[in-house]
Amino acid sequence: MKTLLKRTSLILLLLAGILIISCVPALQDLWHEDVGTVVSAHPIATKIGMEVLRDGGNAVDAAVAVGFAMGVVDQFHSGIGGGGFIVIRMADGTIHTIDGRETAPAAATRDMYLRDGEFDPSLSQEGVLAVGVPGIVAAYEEALDLVGTKALAEVIQPSILVARDGFKLDKPYANVIQETAEKLKTDPASAAIYLHKDGSPLAAGEILRQPDLAATYEKIAAGGADYFYRGEFAEQLADYMKANDGLITAADMAGYTVRHREPIVGNYRDYEVIGMAPPSSGGVHVLQILNMLEASGVLEGKSGWDSESVYLTARFMSQAFEDRSLHLGDGDFYNVPVDLLASQAYADSVVKVIMSENTATVPQTGATRFEWSPSSTTNFCVVDKWGNTVAVNQTVNLWFGSKLTLPGTGVVLNDEMDDFSAQPGMPNAFGLIGGEANSIAPGKRPLSSMSPTIVVKDGKPVLLLGGAGGSRIITAVLQVIVNVVDFGMTIEKALEHPRFHHQFKPNILFTESGFPESLSDNQNSGSYEVVESGYLGRVQAIGWNEKAQRYEAGPDPRFRLGD
Repeated sequence: MKTLLKRTSLILLLLAGILIISCVPALQDLWHEDVGTVVSAHPIATKIGMEVLRDGGNAVDAAVAVGFAMGVVDQFHSGIGGGGFIVIRMADGTIHTIDGRETAPAAATRDMYLRDGEFDPSLSQEGVLAVGVPGIVAAYEEALDLVGTKALAEVIQPSILVARDGFKLDKPYANVIQETAEKLKTDPASAAIYLHKDGSPLAAGEILRQPDLAATYEKIAAGGADYFYRGEFAEQLADYMKANDGLITAADMAGYTVRHREPIVGNYRDYEVIGMAPPSSGGVHVLQILNMLEASGVLEGKSGWDSESVYLTARFMSQAFEDRSLHLGDGDFYNVPVDLLASQAYADSVVKVIMSENTATVPQTGATRFEWSPSSTTNFCVVDKWGNTVAVNQTVNLWFGSKLTLPGTGVVLNDEMDDFSAQPGMPNAFGLIGGEANSIAPGKRPLSSMSPTIVVKDGKPVLLLGGAGGSRIITAVLQVIVNVVDFGMTIEKALEHPRFHHQFKPNILFTESGFPESLSDNQNSGSYEVVESGYLGRVQAIGWNEKAQRYEAGPDPRFRLGD
């Protein structure tokens, strides 16, 4: 106990002078030290992870510390009121994939969001009916118990300090609060945290203090996941739900369990690619598209993306998302054909058909304009000095999830129920189409695009990454892998490079501004409508620099907190 207190005190002293008043520049996310490397979307969380590594913790210890920290400094994207996936590869090659995805309450029904036979998205995106049973706290405790070296109470302590004493709001966070203010006003608990008494949003440069969240973290430190799922927190959530016509009960919380999934493992070129199994769709479809790229040979001899490779890759993306809509869901409830979809044989057969069509386009489906819903997801990665590696995605779904904060706890509640297929053929907030495989059922986990991924070459992890951005996560992670493996880009360049995206429906090829070639004017565009979009996913990554003989971290420049 004395050792624990001594170590905790050291961490707090190191953090106290630099974290509370102001954020350090985002470029300080680029850590390359002998103790290991951490990357996240916020420098405060990155620093906390690095301090755990400096204090002798391993990659799992640091990743859990970062996860709780992101739940403080990035709560509109993620936090303990949501869920996530953890992919771990230990130095000895052992792989663990932990599913901490939210679950539907026992009282949930497949038609709960239909009104007069029509899907009402407001019910699945805002309010008590949108909330799934959160899973990330259980997942983090499970990861520490499985292969961690530090106690939950120790790795959560720095985040308690930041939540209690506060941190300076950066412009990106302040802008999100401003854009969401009208909805936050409808929930007194959320308004009390993120708005002034006159209803105006907190602004950049102001200090965001979250004493209720700090107190909740302290209780988790003392009581572990039991406090959250079977103790006071569970009782508070159940009472709140009952009082507001919600569905989650104390039994739902007590019955939550994490799942250990068989990892999705395949080969691309001479690299091994490790991803998350369903209900994550990322592991399956990142590997599926990579398999199709290898089968087609479209990238052979090329040093970067050209119109031919973009259009054909978009066709492969479309095929993957079509397969997603038909076959992907919670493997505990639906027999997902993972082995088929992730196989090279399937990719070969699909590519043969696509190439025989003499076109790189999907059939015209009546492309329409599409506005992305703001997604609230984050990812972070850690590698330690022993070679243990961790990639994590955690989320509350849309900005501030359900727009509800559980009173007295400071915890933002997710709106992950929107990731189910509320009605076959109807899109969710990200325009994704689903079917029976992803229909709502009690205890079921909604399908996710989160794609925590570890890439290995010759037994050594060379790339760790994941993303944020809803459906765009899959294609963003894919392109960063290709940029590194096929085009030899550095981590920095691979992340900076403009991206493109296709998700089957709508039939639109989305591109970021600054794409090196004017695709819309190209005669080979066929039936694609090419639409310049905003950012197409955000990726945090760590890559091995063979020349420098070190790991290098790369935060995505598209959206960085702490700036």
